[in-house]
Amino acid sequence: MQYPFLYIIGLMTGTSMDGIDISLVKTNGLALERIDKNFYYKYSTETKKKLDDISKIDISLNLKKRKALDEFITKEHYLALKDLDIVERCDLIGFHGQTIYHNPAEGSSIQLGNPIKLANLLKKDIVHNFRSIDMASGGQGAPLAPIYHKFIIEDLQLKLPCCIINIGGISNLTYWDGNELIGFDTGPGNSLMDDYISATLNKNFDNYGAIAAKGVTVKTEIKKFLQNSFFRTVPPKSLDKYSFVESYEELLKKNYSIENTMATLAEFTVETIFASLKLLPKKVENILITGGGYRNTYLIQRLTDRLKIPIFNEEQLGINFDFIESELIAFLSARSIYKLPFTFPSTTGVLKPTSGGELYEFS
Repeated sequence: MQYPFLYIIGLMTGTSMDGIDISLVKTNGLALERIDKNFYYKYSTETKKKLDDISKIDISLNLKKRKALDEFITKEHYLALKDLDIVERCDLIGFHGQTIYHNPAEGSSIQLGNPIKLANLLKKDIVHNFRSIDMASGGQGAPLAPIYHKFIIEDLQLKLPCCIINIGGISNLTYWDGNELIGFDTGPGNSLMDDYISATLNKNFDNYGAIAAKGVTVKTEIKKFLQNSFFRTVPPKSLDKYSFVESYEELLKKNYSIENTMATLAEFTVETIFASLKLLPKKVENILITGGGYRNTYLIQRLTDRLKIPIFNEEQLGINFDFIESELIAFLSARSIYKLPFTFPSTTGVLKPTSGGELYEFS
């Protein structure tokens, strides 16, 4: 069967909730060509605060409040796109929406946004709702990235077995050895570090990990974090941004210095990734790290020291790691249009390979 290439805009705002990644690519869901049309729409301080507040409220939102939040997120995406010439060039748009809650044990994953309104505002077809079919079919709805990560590994001809580790708010891992495709969330990524630095120094993140680099890891606190039952759970498995909030709050009560707290939170991310590699069927030969965590020089050095596995950088591979997630949404949108599976028993725990997403056709 032929799968024609489409020009698709992928939109992604992750658990860090700092802005919207935008990519125009040419893809048929089997391959992807980058057009070097990437954009980043940074949320204002007021918008980010509102999103942080949303994530803290009772997730059993009443319909009136939910509608207002959907409208708010939709408006932000419209503002991000309205002046970009790529909108008129695309065939359709992949709209993930803003995740504010993810609990697969409850069968719940909430992404804010109104795809119908966005389609009508932009006069474009929209693919949306990427997770619900997987969850209704026995999966956890996350991670969604492995099938695209597999394409990247093969396209770059990286030595197998290979891992791609995305360090966003939550870290997730994809393993591909030419036969087995495995994916799961590994633990916190930047979320705990970002929350702490925001609360203490009113910064969005620890630039290059400079503050953590001045601290000393409190190993007893790392051990407490690692006692979480998630780390005894066999993959596939997935997390919510606030899965470790109790341990995090206990850490804050100790009143360690800002530097030592940041070093400890960074080391928690390192140790969870290290532990996750032990769950894989074969020793990984090399690693590609994407997401905001890649910009944390201290974190990457700690991972290099701990894992003792070659970690590729952008310059070596010639791709921009900042837009992997928005490319992913475009890639999944094409797979949705062509009914190609993008979640699998070994990535989300779904009963059988499953496609997903819904198409709203603007008329």
